[in-house]
Amino acid sequence: MERTTVRPRSSQAPRFPCSARGENAYWWRTHQCVALALFGVLGVATGCANDDGMMDSEVEDDDAADSDDTADSDDADDSGDADDSDNPLAPSSCEEIAALFQTLGSANPDLPEPFVSATCSDDGGMVTVESNGIPDFPYIATSPGVPTAFDLTYTFPTVPTVADTTTAIPIVGAIGVAVNGVPIFGPTEGPGGDVQARPGGFTECGGHNGPSTYHYHLFLVTGSDRCRFSEADGRVIYGYALDGYPIYGGYDYTSSYELTDESLFDSDTWAAHTYVEGLGDLDECNGLIDENGNYGYYATEGFPYLLGCFRGEPQFPSM
Repeated sequence: MERTTVRPRSSQAPRFPCSARGENAYWWRTHQCVALALFGVLGVATGCANDDGMMDSEVEDDDAADSDDTADSDDADDSGDADDSDNPLAPSSCEEIAALFQTLGSANPDLPEPFVSATCSDDGGMVTVESNGIPDFPYIATSPGVPTAFDLTYTFPTVPTVADTTTAIPIVGAIGVAVNGVPIFGPTEGPGGDVQARPGGFTECGGHNGPSTYHYHLFLVTGSDRCRFSEADGRVIYGYALDGYPIYGGYDYTSSYELTDESLFDSDTWAAHTYVEGLGDLDECNGLIDENGNYGYYATEGFPYLLGCFRGEPQFPSM
């Protein structure tokens, strides 16, 4: 199926009161302005401090403030696609990313001990994740067999870059790896049917056992207190796609895919769905640029659930 590359759209970034800038600006400016407002009630003439600690005259600087507001607005237009201050700051170094990959220990006495380890290349430009794919949460059998330990290795760039064209999600096989070392697959099962066409085919955590290893297709967190991730976690990093972009939870963004041919849902879910720009919050790859200027993918309740395509250059593991 041919897919059209759609670049993330820009939108306005959050504005700080009193033209505040810099780290923790919102906190400091908000409390400063509240205090100044109280002084104003008492009849004390005052203004908001600028970044150099000087007081801005409310009368003399009206024109300058208007000019600053215009400049700030112009800058904000190019800042990203999400107007949401809840987004966590993505790790920026290889060491920070590698530190995210940990298991919670064994949760299944009949299964091997879960293992995951992440290391950095000599120049810090690549992250290598090694794991055995064993879940670190209670496993419930919903498919034949039991999870088996495999020697799995995934490598992705520390600082991913947007590719000239998007890359399609494979019908089967890993598209990323969760922070507990469990592989992440796409929205299809078998020859191409939607994973949601198999009622009861997953554990409550969104994965199941398969011939290659236990793997996620979804991250089901609603009402569960036994999975690695829960509703209380909010927008945390669930894992990394093979192109190096993070996959976030939170489920507060909506997909822009629409089910247009229900008859294909259980046989060819990609053909069954159509990407409609602007229908939801996310782009064709199920991602966006946040207010910090970082691109990432987001888990959604609707198709494609995690990734719709790769925005960067995926590093597929050798089989």
